[in-house]
This record gives sequence, C-alpha cells and structure tokens, in this order.
Amino acid sequence: MRPVLVLGTTAYAGVFIDSFEAIPGLSFAGCVENLDRGRCAERILGLPVHWFEEIDHLRPTHDLICALATTRRQEWVAGMEARGFSFATLVHPSATVSRRTDLGPGVAVDAGTVIAGFSEIGAHVRIGRRTAIGHHTTIGRCCTIHPGSLISGNCRIGAEVTIGTGAVIIDGIEVGEGAVIAAGAVVTRKVAPRALVAGNPATVRHPDYGPR
Repeated sequence: MRPVLVLGTTAYAGVFIDSFEAIPGLSFAGCVENLDRGRCAERILGLPVHWFEEIDHLRPTHDLICALATTRRQEWVAGMEARGFSFATLVHPSATVSRRTDLGPGVAVDAGTVIAGFSEIGAHVRIGRRTAIGHHTTIGRCCTIHPGSLISGNCRIGAEVTIGTGAVIIDGIEVGEGAVIAAGAVVTRKVAPRALVAGNPATVRHPDYGPR
C-alpha cells in the first residue's frame, strides 16, 4: 500500500489515524490543511501537517483519504481529484465487507461494521463504527454514516446524505440526495432530498435542511 495523507486537521484526524493504522501494511504520512495555514506548524500524532497547495510533488507516491465528517468535503475531494490525486479505500481489519460489494475510492469503513453482498458504496463515503448495511443497497458519493446505524437491504441512499448515530432505515427505503437522518430515527418511508427527519417513526422536521 502507498503511504496515505489525511485531508483534515480537526481533532478527529488523530482518532481516524488511530483507528485505521490497524490495517496491516498501511502507513500514514501526515495530514493536509486547506483553511488555516498556521495549522501547518503543528503535528498530529507526530505526523506533519501539509498545506494543500504544496503537496503536488507527492501525487505519484501517496494516496489521499478525507477524515472530515461534513458532507461539504465534496468540494475539497473533487478539487484534489481534478489535480490528479488518487484516493485510498480503507477497511478496518475488524469490519466485514462482502467480496460481492463494491467500495468506491476514498471510502472508509470503520471498526466492527458489516456490509452485506451486492451493494455499492460510492466514493468518499464515511462509515462509522459498528454500522450494518444490508444487501443490494446503493449509497451515493460523500455520504456520512455515523456509528451504530442500520441500513437494511434494497435501500437507495442519495449523495451527500448524513445518517445520525443509531438511526435505522428499513428495507427498500429511498433517501433523497442531501437528506439528514437524525440520531436514533427509524425511517419507514421515502425521504425527500435535503429533508431533515427525526423520531420513531421518522417524520419531516424541516423540508429544506441539507446541503445544496
């Protein structure tokens, strides 16, 4: 495996590295900042912080991964893709992913997660600890699935969706692009794009909430 640079320098970057360095053969080479150049004077778990405009020389030898949970990471990862960078796909050793399921570039599958067969996980999806994803499910680009969520089989999850901790989505549900599923929600019917839903059963709390 090529060394990996982590996009993002929030406190969670260190947590991300701490979890995924358990992957045999994987080495993290540092983090990358794109907002506050002063952060480049810091180190994260002893690793350097690079300014995003000054890493092109590492493109032939390093891969990237984005540790940011916000779905707005879409703009940053798209910009780095346009510059020719490749993205790693990371699966924690304690996770179980069917060999008949496809994981896109930049996907991170955290500890204890189970993903059943014949599903498709889009690029740059973040999947938190102990999540379960059923068979024949499609998850769009740059979704964030927080720990302990359950997505049943035959679901269709649009791009840039956020699914809160412990949420449940029952079989065959479609969730529109940019929707937000609150922590602990139980989703039993179709969710419109960008809507915020919460509760059990989940109901619309705001029809125009998610990212544009």
